[in-house]
Amino acid sequence: MTRKAKLAVAVSAAALLLVAAGAALGARQLWRARHPQAPPPAALALDAGEEPPAPGMWIDVHSPVPLWKAARRSEWLSRALGSPLGQGFAGSWSAFLSTRGTDLAGAFEGKVVDLVTGRLLADPFRLVFFSGDAATGTPAVLVPRPSGSALSAFDLLDAAARSGSYQTARCPGAGEDLPARLSVSRWLVADHAVFAGRLAGRMALAKNPAAVVQALCAELPPMKADRGVDLSLSLAPDALGREPQLGAALLGLSPTTTLSFGLEGERLVPRGIAGKLSEPGRLEAAAPTADLLRLVPGDAGVLLLATLDLPDALDRQSLKEHLSGQYRGKLLPRTVAVVWYPTPGATQVALAWPERDARALREAFTGPNRLWERRACGHVVLASTGLLAAAMERSCGGKAPSILDGPAPVVAGLREPVSLGVNVNAGLVLSRLLGDAWAGEHAQDPPAPEIESARRLLEELPFFGLRGVAKDGALAPAGFRS
Repeated sequence: MTRKAKLAVAVSAAALLLVAAGAALGARQLWRARHPQAPPPAALALDAGEEPPAPGMWIDVHSPVPLWKAARRSEWLSRALGSPLGQGFAGSWSAFLSTRGTDLAGAFEGKVVDLVTGRLLADPFRLVFFSGDAATGTPAVLVPRPSGSALSAFDLLDAAARSGSYQTARCPGAGEDLPARLSVSRWLVADHAVFAGRLAGRMALAKNPAAVVQALCAELPPMKADRGVDLSLSLAPDALGREPQLGAALLGLSPTTTLSFGLEGERLVPRGIAGKLSEPGRLEAAAPTADLLRLVPGDAGVLLLATLDLPDALDRQSLKEHLSGQYRGKLLPRTVAVVWYPTPGATQVALAWPERDARALREAFTGPNRLWERRACGHVVLASTGLLAAAMERSCGGKAPSILDGPAPVVAGLREPVSLGVNVNAGLVLSRLLGDAWAGEHAQDPPAPEIESARRLLEELPFFGLRGVAKDGALAPAGFRS
């Protein structure tokens, strides 16, 4: 074929393409003229409520990108997600996250999970849990300062998956309307709905539209972390109920106390407990005695430790004066322990206190709820059940393993000076909860193989120990793990 012939063929092909494109465009315009699209449905009104819920707990992810990378590299997490345990836990979320962008009108490449972890939640974010009558019961993900990449990912999903929306003119409990109505989109992917909204530069996601509004409107402390802290859990006792509020007041804690963790490769490592002390004189620092630790059964799920600085001669009057700041006598530290077995059944909790204060304890615990009292290892044990009280007696007497028979890093960490300590045997707690939940629903059936396999998998999770040491009006953090 000559050069002129080739050129003629190319020009003809281009002309045909242009004609075809023009014909297609004309046909599409004609179809739209004959079949006008229905206008998008009007946004539903959302009642913001008269009382804003209080943030009771929030988890801050300070380093999302390393965390996502660690999760993808985790051999344990890979096995867990491929097992019935992981599949049951993920549920419908797996369908949502594994949906491809090509299935959403070709909005983006890859899967939804790639868009979420790579862009939407690549900036520091927090998971907020609200409490109070107005709380929805579902947490919300809040991104305080989303980047341009996160905002464009938000817009992509909003355009590709939006199926309806809600609007409100004000924040919960606010006396004035917002400058512009707050819109919350409903994203529907794989029959799974997620609600999303933006306000004043912030972005929020939740399973309930009201939770999105509450997160965007909530007054929360800014996200900040010390060096080496990649993940933190903050508690606001005032919003968690009477018992946590009373406990925080007795310990002299500030309105917010934080448990911090760091990433070392794929390992999540406790950094400790941090926070200011509203009453620095309430806590002292001391190492728990061997007698106290021997009381704690080896299979205890949660162990709380506190070293309280109290009147030497403790009674109701001296305690009242001490808490009001009027006591002028001698103070003496006591390290006490709370042992807790989380379970869906009857409450399994016990207090171990030095025996020298037995009379004061008898005065303090005079309520209608019966407590089982034992004396062991130089301490008074007050337990919610006789079974737990007996278990602590056996542990003290060496007739059953105590926590001192655990892994060497755990024993070494528990022997360190502590003002406030939170110790959790994560694998044991989760395995036992799963087993108890199954037994509660299948009392007459033997454990299913899948349940036993899941329990063994959970038991591989480590023991986490976090402590804070009172110093200069604050808690200095430290931690350990198995």
